[in-house]
Amino acid sequence: MNGAFGREDHSTQKALAARWTIAAEALEALAGARSLDAVVSVLRAFARRAVGADGIAIVLREGEKCYYIAEDAKAPLWAGQRFPAETCVSGWAMMNQETAVIADIFDDVRVPVDAYSQTFVRSMIMVPIGRVDSIAAVGAYWSEPAMPTDNEISLLEALARAASTALENGRLFGALESLNDHLDQRVRERTSELESAQDKLRQIQKMDVLGQLTGHVAHDFNNLLTPIIGGLDQIIAGGRSAEAVARTANIAMQAAETAQTLVKRLLAFGRRQPLQPTSVNLSETLENMQTLLVSTVGPQIILHVDAAPDVPPVRADRHQLELAILNLVVNARDAMPNGGQVIISAERCKSRLPVPLIPGQFVCLRITDTGIGMTPAVKASATEPFFTTKPVGHGTGLGLSMAHGLAGQLGGALEIVSEVGQGTEIQLWLPIEKQKPVAVVADGDGGEIAATQGKVLLIDDNALVRHGTREMLTDLGYDVVDIDNAELGLSMIAADFRPDIVVTDHIMPGMTGAELALRLRVDHPEIALLIISGYEGVDLIAPDIPRLSKPFRRQHLQASIAAAQAQTVGRA
Repeated sequence: MNGAFGREDHSTQKALAARWTIAAEALEALAGARSLDAVVSVLRAFARRAVGADGIAIVLREGEKCYYIAEDAKAPLWAGQRFPAETCVSGWAMMNQETAVIADIFDDVRVPVDAYSQTFVRSMIMVPIGRVDSIAAVGAYWSEPAMPTDNEISLLEALARAASTALENGRLFGALESLNDHLDQRVRERTSELESAQDKLRQIQKMDVLGQLTGHVAHDFNNLLTPIIGGLDQIIAGGRSAEAVARTANIAMQAAETAQTLVKRLLAFGRRQPLQPTSVNLSETLENMQTLLVSTVGPQIILHVDAAPDVPPVRADRHQLELAILNLVVNARDAMPNGGQVIISAERCKSRLPVPLIPGQFVCLRITDTGIGMTPAVKASATEPFFTTKPVGHGTGLGLSMAHGLAGQLGGALEIVSEVGQGTEIQLWLPIEKQKPVAVVADGDGGEIAATQGKVLLIDDNALVRHGTREMLTDLGYDVVDIDNAELGLSMIAADFRPDIVVTDHIMPGMTGAELALRLRVDHPEIALLIISGYEGVDLIAPDIPRLSKPFRRQHLQASIAAAQAQTVGRA
């Protein structure tokens, strides 16, 4: 079966690397499971996320019945129900000791359609658990008819094999215990030693990865903090002309924004910053980035941007896409130490698609350089995290990996065309979006979005952040009341204090910003709401609540307030 035509590259899927990471966690947990209940708990906690399914179910064999003991799904399936094994897909898989792969439940005679038609299930995988006699099975289900991919099948079968091993180990330990208490004690001690050794090995591996990462990050951040701290020190010392102060402040701001880009790169690589795909005008995005890109490549390199105005909008997270483009241009620059040419082009493509992509319409964004090119070995490893051919201190090896992961998450692909001495072309394939593209606001001092002035309740437990945000809001013409906790904010509103908008931090002692937002949505839907989040807990914020990531500039704050107020008006 060819996994290239399955569900693997849809935008709703997590990146394959992230799913294997989750699977590794599940395998580790199953290695320590010693009972059927423990195995079921681990599968229920990990299997759905590891496979990227809309639902999973764990089924036990009870004589001639299949008992659906547990599930994790977006809608109810059959938990607690029993079905005849001979008419059940799980029964077929257990009796035949074979994985059942079903692209469309209505086209497979093994499927009891009456039972399935009442659910969201349209395609599925069912894998037996147990090497000699199958005593259980685990199923993964999707709401769209499509052939499951090789990776999805492999992931689920790996979990089933680990569950089989765990059950066999559990039976073995039980037998040893009944035969000899002393021998059982020795086995437990040996197991404890092995688990301790595994823990130490995992810690060594973590420290190795951390060591690769922190050296680059610390170096980069120290370089960025130098103009920020030095510039602010000069400004505080006084005695300089207005022009000199402005010049120093602009240098410090450029360094701060570069530091923000570095943090975004790390978060994107760690998959902790959720994507917010929208309709993005690629030509407009490249036009707004051109000044930054020209500055990035330097005077020795000629940059050409050739994206036709009629290139259709793409489905992407604009900020993550900009970061990916910047990383790819930096890589192109570093491949041309003696100067050269970088060409950025974009065109609609619906044929000659890369192998991972399913048939459809895409925009191919090409970043081509005239640099040293790649050997076959370098090309094969180029998208691996931390792989880099740059000298120490000149790259973390995350740029291409992040761009590759982003393309996969969006339902696209990244291809590399390169030969030694012939330059390199990076192809970023992005799915076309038919909805209206979002307006792109260029960073800078001009083009600020007009916001309705009014009364703001600002909530943040960090005094420095709160005072800085209050100064921005005041400069924008808002009447600001600032406090340090959400509970006090609710009390003030309950006592008839009525702000036009509440701007709140997310992670705070006591009530979080997300909890406050839910209360206000129910009790005071007329009050506009904006959550500001630094990093931790960002996944817990409901996607329909406007939010702004730290750090931010004044125009970003103003635009986010305008968006929050517009959303409130739309609900009214």
